[in-house]
Amino acid sequence: MKKIAIVGLSVLLSACVSGQYTTDVSSESYREDYKTAQVELPVTNEVAETTVDTPAVVAVETKPAVTIVPPSKKQQNAMPARYGYTIQVVAVGSQAKVDHFARNLPSNGEPVWENYKVVNGTKWYTVLYGDYATQADAKKAISRLPAEFKALKPFVKSIDAIKNSPYPTLNKLN
Repeated sequence: MKKIAIVGLSVLLSACVSGQYTTDVSSESYREDYKTAQVELPVTNEVAETTVDTPAVVAVETKPAVTIVPPSKKQQNAMPARYGYTIQVVAVGSQAKVDHFARNLPSNGEPVWENYKVVNGTKWYTVLYGDYATQADAKKAISRLPAEFKALKPFVKSIDAIKNSPYPTLNKLN
C-alpha cells in the first residue's frame, strides 16, 4: 500500500510539472471620477460699519432680528386641536352622577369632559378633567385636586387614546 501511495504521488507531481498546462489570468479595474459640487454658504446678517467723529470709535449696525408673535385669533381657530393628556377623575353609571362630579370639580379654567361608552354591555360615563401637554403635568395636577377627588384614585389618560377608541363620545361640559 505504501508503494502505491508513493508511485501515485510521484505521478501527480510529474503531471504538475509538465509544460503543456497553461492558464489565462485576467484582471479588471474600475475608476470612478467624482465631481465636487460648489457648496453655498449660509445666509448671514450683513454688518455695516459707520464711523463717528472720533476715529477710534466704530459703531456697528445690524439688521433687526425676526420678531416672533403669537398666533392671531383667526389663526388659533384654524389650528387643529392638540391631543395631550387629561385626568380621568371617575367612572359612573348615570348622567346625574356625571353632572354632580362636574359641578364639584375646581373651576380654574380647566376643561371638563364626559365620555360615554359601553363595556361588556354596561353603560359607563367617565368624567375627564383638564388638558395637559405632558403626563408629568397631568400627574402634578392630580396632586392639586381636592381630597374628595384624590380619594377616587384619578389617573392620567391620553386624549389621543380616547379619540382613537372604538366609540369616542367626548362631550365638553364647561
